[in-house]
Amino acid sequence: MSTAQRAYNLLRGYVNREIDRIRDLDLARKELEDSGTTQTSIEETTQVIVSTRPATPEEEIEIARKILGVEASTPFEEIRKAYDRLNVRSDPTRFPEGSEARYAAAELNGKVNLAYRKLTEDLPSAEKRFRSLEID
Repeated sequence: MSTAQRAYNLLRGYVNREIDRIRDLDLARKELEDSGTTQTSIEETTQVIVSTRPATPEEEIEIARKILGVEASTPFEEIRKAYDRLNVRSDPTRFPEGSEARYAAAELNGKVNLAYRKLTEDLPSAEKRFRSLEID
């Protein structure tokens, strides 16, 4: 197998994984819209998913991990990278003013920011600042 074919297969696998992840998020959004609710925060998401009882902090953290696509044992650096990647991709200024895509991007961007805040709220602010530094 040539190097170009290998690179193509790797890229195709990555793109397909992201497409599947986006489809899963779209299906979840459609289910929420069909139920007549809107999703604006992690807390409200938790209430929709677990409507029979109040949400626990563990459930909120699990939802935040799903939004960022990270595991429970993921270190801060990886959480930060996932947040940065999703934050750039969902930046509403990348879409035309007043378009449906811009509205959806703003909604997704808000969810990403809330998820990041939820996952990093227990870290001291000094640790967040210094662990985010990249020294070449």
